[in-house]
Amino acid sequence: MRKTIFGITRRNLRAVLLMGAGPCALALPALAATAQHQVPGHGPHPATARQPARSTDAGPARKAAVTTPAKPAGHDAQGLEEVTVSATRRTTSVQHTPMAIDAISGRVLTQMHAQGISDYATQIPGLSIQDQGPGQKRLAIRNLTAAGEPQVGMYLDEIPIVGFTGENTDAGSAQPDVKLWDMQRIEVLKGPQGTLYGSGSEGGTVRIISERPDLAKFGGRVDTSVSTYATGGFNNSQNGTINIPIIKDKLAIRLSAYRDSNAGWIKEYYLQQNGTNWVHNAGGRLNIRYRPMENWTIDFIGYRQNTNTGDLFNLNPQFDSVAHSKWAAANFVKQPMTDQFQAYNLISTNHMHWATLTAIASWQERKMEYTHDTSFNYGNDCSSGDFWNCYPLAQYQQRLASGQINAVNDRQRVSAWTAEVRLSAPSHARIQWTGGVFYQMRKNMFNLYYGGVDSAGFFDRMSDGYAPTTKYARANWDDTQQIAEFGELTYPITSKLKVTGGVRVFQVSRTLNTLSIMPFMDFSAVPTYYPKLSAKENSATGKFLVSYDITPNAMVYAEAAEGYRIGGPNLPIGFTVQQAPPYQPDTVWDYEFGWKTGWWNNRVTFNGAFYRMNWSNVQQQGTDPTGAFDYIVNAGSAAATGFEAELAARPIRALQLGLGTNYADAQLVGRQPYQPLAVNQTHAGDPLPYVPRWTLNANATYTFDVLGHETYLRGDIAYQSGRSTAFNRANPDYIYLGGWFLANVNLGMKFGRYSAQIFASNILNRQTRVSGHVNSVMPVYYNSSPPATVGLDLSATF
Repeated sequence: MRKTIFGITRRNLRAVLLMGAGPCALALPALAATAQHQVPGHGPHPATARQPARSTDAGPARKAAVTTPAKPAGHDAQGLEEVTVSATRRTTSVQHTPMAIDAISGRVLTQMHAQGISDYATQIPGLSIQDQGPGQKRLAIRNLTAAGEPQVGMYLDEIPIVGFTGENTDAGSAQPDVKLWDMQRIEVLKGPQGTLYGSGSEGGTVRIISERPDLAKFGGRVDTSVSTYATGGFNNSQNGTINIPIIKDKLAIRLSAYRDSNAGWIKEYYLQQNGTNWVHNAGGRLNIRYRPMENWTIDFIGYRQNTNTGDLFNLNPQFDSVAHSKWAAANFVKQPMTDQFQAYNLISTNHMHWATLTAIASWQERKMEYTHDTSFNYGNDCSSGDFWNCYPLAQYQQRLASGQINAVNDRQRVSAWTAEVRLSAPSHARIQWTGGVFYQMRKNMFNLYYGGVDSAGFFDRMSDGYAPTTKYARANWDDTQQIAEFGELTYPITSKLKVTGGVRVFQVSRTLNTLSIMPFMDFSAVPTYYPKLSAKENSATGKFLVSYDITPNAMVYAEAAEGYRIGGPNLPIGFTVQQAPPYQPDTVWDYEFGWKTGWWNNRVTFNGAFYRMNWSNVQQQGTDPTGAFDYIVNAGSAAATGFEAELAARPIRALQLGLGTNYADAQLVGRQPYQPLAVNQTHAGDPLPYVPRWTLNANATYTFDVLGHETYLRGDIAYQSGRSTAFNRANPDYIYLGGWFLANVNLGMKFGRYSAQIFASNILNRQTRVSGHVNSVMPVYYNSSPPATVGLDLSATF
C-alpha cells in the first residue's frame, strides 16, 4: 500500500481531511441553499420539500415515525408497530433492512419499565451480559466474548463509548449504565459491524438514541416511582423532562434529569450488615436543536451521570445457611464504587438534493474508583472449601480490629475525543452509498494501591492515595489513537436484487507508560518509570451482502462481514518489573443467511438467520506462571455456529405477542497455542466461557379500556441456558453457572395527561446467576438480578 500521495503521508492527509471537513460541513448547507436560488429552474428536490429535515443522524422520516407518542395497540391500526432505524447510516424500517437487527421503541421501553440495559437485554435473542452491577457489564452477541477490548460496540447517540483498560488491559468489562429516561429507541445490530462502526463492534453494536427537542411545541413530563425488594428496603426515583422552543421552528432545548435511590438487597455475613449494595444515581441530559435552514439541523447533546454504590453485587452461596439468606455475601472489606460519566456530542446534518452530509464531534470522560477484597488468601488453608469454619466470624473481627485485613483500591480515568465526517446518498437515489473518515484519541489512566483497611472495613487511604498501611502502588497511562476511512455502496442489479460492498481501512497506534510508585513492601524506594512501550497496526475489514425482495413484504439476504479488535502492549504484571508480551488484534468473519417476512397486512412478522462466525487469533485472559496475575494473550481460533428466529404477531387489535430464540454453539477450533501454566492450556472443542447456548424470550401485551381509560397489561419472560466461567474443567477458575428463568409483569393505565404503572420484576424471586467467578483461595461468587421487586410509577405530561 502506498505510504504517500503527492509527497504527503497518508496519516497527514487523513488529518487534513478531518480538520477541513468540519468547516465544510457547516458551510455546505448555506452554499447549497444559495445555489438553489441562483440556478434557474432548480428548487428543492420533491423529497426534500415533502420531508423537512427534523431528524438527527437518520434523516427526515424518523421524528414522525418514532418520537410521536404512539397510541395503545387496542386503539391503533391492525398491524404491528414499525420502528425506523438508522443502523445503515440512513433511515430504513427494521423489516426492510437486510441485516439482523432488533429495535425497541421508547413506548415499549416505558411499558417494560426499562431503566438500564439489563432490563431490555433479556428480550433480545442472542444478547447476553456478564453483569456484576452498575457500570460493570460485558456484552456479548451470538456468544462471542473474551477478555480484552469490547466485542460489542456501544453508542450513545453518535458517541462511541470507550472502556477502561484497567489493571490487565481488559477494556470491555465495564460498560457504563446510562439510565434509559426520555429515550427514543434502542437498536441492537447483530454480527460484525466493522465497516461502518469499526473496532469494538466485532460481535455487534448497541445504539441508544435519545429524544430530540420539538421545535414547535412546549411540553414535558414528570415521573416518580417507589418500589421494594422481597428482602426489604425501599427504592425511590424522580425523573423529569421539559421541552422549550426558543425560536419556533428554529431553536429548542430539551432538558432531562433524574435521581434514583435504591436500597441494597445483599446480606454481608462477616460485616454483619444488610442491604450493603445500595445504589444512588443522579444525572441528566441537555439536548439543543438548531435549524438554521430547512434542511440543515445542528444538535448538541450533553450527558452527565454520577453513580455511587455501597458494595459489590457478589453472592457467595456457600454462606447461605450460616447467613440465613440466599442473598448472602462473605466479603471481608467494604467495596464501594463511585462512577462519574460525562459526554458531549455535536452533530451537524445537512440533507441536500444530491447527498446528506453529517459531521460529528464528541468528547467523553469517565472516572471510577472501587475497592477489591483480597483477604481470603491470608494465613488460613481453605482448600477444603469450608470457608465459614476456616475463617470463623470471631477470628475475622479480631483481625479487622488489629489491622490485619488488606485490600486493593483502584482508580481509573478514561477520556476520548472522536470526530467523524460522512457523506451519504439521499434516500431517493437508485444507488445507495456512504463514505467517510473517522478519528479517535483515547487516554486511559489507572492507579492501583494495595494496603490495609480500617476498623470499619474501608480501604485506609488519604486524599493522595497514600496511607500508613500502603504496601504497593503503581500507575499506568495508556494512549490509543485510531484513524480510518470507510465506505459502503448498494447497487440494485434489478428492482428486487441488490448487492452491497463495504470496506474500512484503519490505522491504530498505542503507547503505554508505567510508574512504580512504591514497589512491594519497599518503603524507601524512589518512584521509577518502566520502559515505554508502543505498538502500531494497519489493516482493513470488508463486507459483502446480497439481498433479494421476494415480495414487498418478504426478503432474503446472504452476507459475509468482518469485524476486528485492536491489540497492543500489556501492562506490567506482578509486584516486580515483569513485562508480558504484547497481544495481537483478533478478527471475526461472519457468514450469514437471513430472512425477513411480513404476513396478513403486517399483523405477523417472522425473521431469522443462520450464521457461522469464524474467530481468529482470539484474545483471552492469561496468567503469569504463578497464576496470580492476569494479562491478555492470543489463543488459537474459535467458531460460533447457530441460528436465531423472532416471531411477532397481533392476532387481534388488543393483543400483541413476541417470541424469540437464539442458539449458538461457540467453541475453540484447531490447534491451540502452548500455555506455560498447564491449567491455562486450552484445547479444540472447549466451549467459550460466559455465554449460553440457548436464549429464549417471550412477551405479550394486552390493551383494553377500564371505565374509558386506556390500560395495558404486559408480561415478559426470559430464559438462558447454563454457562461455564473458564474453557475447561482443569482450570481452577472453572465453575458451571446453571441456567436461569426470569419473569416480569407490568400493568399501566392512562388518565388523560396522567398515567400510572404497577411493575413487578423477577416475580418468582429467583437467582439468575448472570455472572460468576471462582479460584482456589476464595469462595465461589455469583452475580444475580435483584430479588423480586414490586413498585408503583406515576407520571404526568404537560
